[in-house]
Amino acid sequence: MLRVVIFDLGQTLIDGANQVFPHVREALTVISGFITRSGTPLRSCLVSDFTMVSPPVTAARVAALFNQYLTILDGTGLRPFFEPVKKRVTLSTHAGVRKPARQIFEKALQRLGASTVRLEECLLITENAIHVQKARTQLHMQALQFQADFDDWAEAPTLIAQLVTPHQFTNTVAVIKARLAEHGVDLVSAEPGEDADSARVHGQVWRAVSIPGFEDLKDLQIAISVEGNVSRRKKNDVKKMAKLVQPSDEQVAEAASFVKSLATHGQIAGRPGKRARGATHQIETDEKGNRKLVRKRFSAI
Repeated sequence: MLRVVIFDLGQTLIDGANQVFPHVREALTVISGFITRSGTPLRSCLVSDFTMVSPPVTAARVAALFNQYLTILDGTGLRPFFEPVKKRVTLSTHAGVRKPARQIFEKALQRLGASTVRLEECLLITENAIHVQKARTQLHMQALQFQADFDDWAEAPTLIAQLVTPHQFTNTVAVIKARLAEHGVDLVSAEPGEDADSARVHGQVWRAVSIPGFEDLKDLQIAISVEGNVSRRKKNDVKKMAKLVQPSDEQVAEAASFVKSLATHGQIAGRPGKRARGATHQIETDEKGNRKLVRKRFSAI
């Protein structure tokens, strides 16, 4: 059973110029929500060789080197995924050895507060083929090699989910939710499909409409319901679903007519200069500046 994922940083999460590889942030977000077979959260940490402190090794010199590393991590924007860093970031200098020595991974687990976790319960993700080979054969860890086992971080959550809990529907939903979001589909609910890797999903897509006669409702985003079958193992399933569930002109027109009815009867809150006592809907602005019509209640008071 996998309980901990250990990430490398350089050439795995970031390139030689310290730029984050595409889809890394999205992948780490999904993975952070995974649960193990026992129902506990999947834990993760960062382990890096970076630079060893030359003798004499003192706590102050190790701390200074650690701060240098954290400056790099800060620059990537990935630090929030590994907070608190004193527990979830381990350098070779902390262990006195470089990867893939057993001691550095054991030190990482100790700092993580997971000393009872065996290396056999850990997954190492790195671009280094030698580290992957030794982790598998000598330390009996599971390992994935970036740019060999997968070359796009968008694929990583699916691979990790299959290793963590091959038959866990919760992690399947997390992967599918992220994939649908890439295609502009918000997951509302999901039900088990024919197997643990598939689901019958219900979602919504947002479309901009303008309501004739209501200038303040120009380019208002409205949600339209969609549904379909998706498998986390088949990358094209999500793309096909996203394509198939695009609302028809008739659906958009019907939704716009509904919005006009709401506006006519004063059921939309948030309109400039308009009172909407007991409104069923409200206009909210998202982080991108889109004005969205959101249902607040099902009937007026």
